[in-house]
Amino acid sequence: MTTPTVNEDQSPLTKPKFIISAVVVAIIVALGIILALPKGGGTPTAEPSNSGSTTASTQPSAAAAASVCGLPSGDQAKPATTLTDTKWELVGKIAAPTSPAQFGPGKTEANGLRACFAHSPTGALYAGANMIVLGSSGRPDLLAQHLVVEGPERDKMLSEPPTSAPRTAPFQIAGYKVVDYTGDRAVIEYGLKAANGSVGSVPVAMQWQGGDWKWVLPATGMAEARQLSDLNGFISWAGV
Repeated sequence: MTTPTVNEDQSPLTKPKFIISAVVVAIIVALGIILALPKGGGTPTAEPSNSGSTTASTQPSAAAAASVCGLPSGDQAKPATTLTDTKWELVGKIAAPTSPAQFGPGKTEANGLRACFAHSPTGALYAGANMIVLGSSGRPDLLAQHLVVEGPERDKMLSEPPTSAPRTAPFQIAGYKVVDYTGDRAVIEYGLKAANGSVGSVPVAMQWQGGDWKWVLPATGMAEARQLSDLNGFISWAGV
């Protein structure tokens, strides 16, 4: 595993609370992450559901199943161990997994967009991680415009005036759980760790649409964040 160097010259926010929110305002979909509880101060809640704002899709045609940038679907088995060969690169101060020829992102553009992931469980794993990073690195507008499931909620969001994205405390992806995978739908819960040692998790629900994984907006507009005392039960997966 390639380990990037990260500059930790920024401290977590000092508010005495833990918030992981998917803020849906205007064209902004920001995953604002504040991990500021003392280490070990969390309490687990129920497992996240795979409900979202869209209905389940029908079995896709071969054309609909194909990756928009030609990535192969590959192995359809759910990853269940540490992916030791994952390569990581820093996006701002957050490490994002990258496998351009196998899992994605197959498209990394100059404006910061990271898109096109393989139509597989591991492709979904990479996609959700990159969505978290993109939404937390100062360009949540790209997430809103390109990586959100099409539907009334997205249309409404894009029709409203822009709003500044919230600031986020520094954190890193530290692990994962594949909560659900059914070919065109995936829910993956990501373990997160702040520079001060606090940990938590957030699920990302996705749907395969238009040749790529797209984020399914939670019906409430808020991700089902969990504050945790540790990351037991998560498969270790980290670049920092």
